[in-house]
Amino acid sequence: PRESETVTMTNLRTLFMDPPRAGLTPAVREMASQQFDRILYMSCNPQTLQRDLVDGLLLTHKIVNVAAFDQFPYTPHLEVGVVLERR
Repeated sequence: PRESETVTMTNLRTLFMDPPRAGLTPAVREMASQQFDRILYMSCNPQTLQRDLVDGLLLTHKIVNVAAFDQFPYTPHLEVGVVLERR
């Protein structure tokens, strides 16, 4: 690619995250909240989603959309998608 087409961390503005059930590490929460204007977060664990939002992401971002997805019918599992934008 030409120099003007090179993708670097400095010109990425949107982050898609789909962490494991344990959620994000503190370092990832910090990196996401500091470096990205828009975050799309998919979660399979409501408890870690809440922790990640309250302990980091909502300090710098606001929720603009939320959706729930029943990808595993007849089970108690539910995926939740949250779109966050920088305040």
